[in-house]
Amino acid sequence: MCHPSAMQITASSISGGIFVSTLTPFSEYGTILFDAITDQARRLARIDGVLGIAVNTTVRERLTLSAEERFEIIRRTRAGLGASQLLLCCVGELSEAVNDDVRACQEAGADAIITFPAKWEQGYEDQPLEQRLAALADLANQLPLPVIVALGKGDTRRPALSDEITALARHSDNLIGFDMGADDNVLQYDQDYYALKSVDRPLACIPSSDAALFHNLNTGGDGVLSSLAYIAPHEVATLYQAAQNGGTYDAQAIHIRLAPLIALLSGHDPHTREMIYRAAAHHRGLLVSPDARGLSKPLCPNIRTQFHKTIDDIGLKPISWM
Repeated sequence: MCHPSAMQITASSISGGIFVSTLTPFSEYGTILFDAITDQARRLARIDGVLGIAVNTTVRERLTLSAEERFEIIRRTRAGLGASQLLLCCVGELSEAVNDDVRACQEAGADAIITFPAKWEQGYEDQPLEQRLAALADLANQLPLPVIVALGKGDTRRPALSDEITALARHSDNLIGFDMGADDNVLQYDQDYYALKSVDRPLACIPSSDAALFHNLNTGGDGVLSSLAYIAPHEVATLYQAAQNGGTYDAQAIHIRLAPLIALLSGHDPHTREMIYRAAAHHRGLLVSPDARGLSKPLCPNIRTQFHKTIDDIGLKPISWM
């Protein structure tokens, strides 16, 4: 079986399963535990339904990493994946500045990039939005790796943005799919989904919301790109398969079971939420250490108590890897 980088990565390549959005393991001193990255990838790769892993997706964490550290994380993750599994890498905003970064990601072993459409949502005063979209479509076509565009949350979106992302998709053959955003606004998701499915070529629509995951998969999501899958990989993979196979009640039951954990994660600021993700992944044997670079303050006792109660109540026990 050939390495995915040697194949043509298309919309169908990133459909049909889940991508786990991982966090980087750090020591208590803030140094990266590189060997643990490969071990983490190997464990996730063994789970049925996992198409691959997405790295460097957390903006806060990515800003603490040097360029070489980010590329080494890609190399170490690639070493733990199976030959047919894909490695996605977030490079930040889609702009002329990412070209060298994308080439380095490719050399390190990434199969596709995830990028954000930050500036082109507003365009530039000296360049009409249509021209800016055309320029970005040309840029995406010139990049050496396929592109997945990550959409923003509904409350920060302009009404016309669905039309604009559809225009970008029509003109960029290298754009293979959209991370539909960690967005619980199901009306915004539905609008984006149907707009993108109207494009006359295959595009993968990959939901990444936790709270609205059940709805989004029932709408017809092509896969999952999920931080929730980092701490509940078997559960999210089973939820996805149930939704795809018409097992609506089974999928709903899994989502209801995970609801207290989703509520706990969504009820805090991003820094606290990241620490809860780390604590949960560590508890389940998916992350060697709960420590994070740049987040020295531990979870407060009340949140820690609530976390352990939630984990126990929904039965998320440590995973046996034997």
